[in-house]
Amino acid sequence: MLVALASPLFAATIGCDEAQPPRVAVYPVRGRITFKGQPALGALVALHPQAGPREDVPTPRASVGKDGSFTLTTFVGGDGAPAGNYVLTVKWYKPVKNGPDVVAGPNVIPRKYAHPHTSDKIITIAAGENDLKIILL
Repeated sequence: MLVALASPLFAATIGCDEAQPPRVAVYPVRGRITFKGQPALGALVALHPQAGPREDVPTPRASVGKDGSFTLTTFVGGDGAPAGNYVLTVKWYKPVKNGPDVVAGPNVIPRKYAHPHTSDKIITIAAGENDLKIILL
C-alpha cells in the first residue's frame, strides 16, 4: 500500500523538475555604493539589461548594508547576475519618525537614478568574479 501511494508522488516530483527551463549562468557580484561620500544603508540596487528586459531572467537586485556593501541576487540569495551590460537603478528611502512609528521617507537619491530610462550608470558584468564600486554624487 505504501509503495502504491509513493509511486504517483515520485512520478509527480520527476515531472516538476522536467518542466523548469534551464537558468542562464550567473556570476558573483559584490559591490559598495556611496551617496555624497556616505554608505547608502538600506538603499535598493537593481540592474536592468541595457538591451531590454528578458522574460527568462529576473532583475538582479540587492539591499545595501551598513558599510555600503551589497551582493546581487538574480535567482537565489547572493548568486550574482548574468554577464552583460546593465543600467543601474538605486532607490534609498531613509526611515523617518512618524509619531511612535518609523516609516519609509522620501527617496533621497536623485530621481534620475530611480528609473532605467534616466539613469546614466552603466554596469558591465563579466564571467567570473565582479567587484563594483559605485559613487553617486
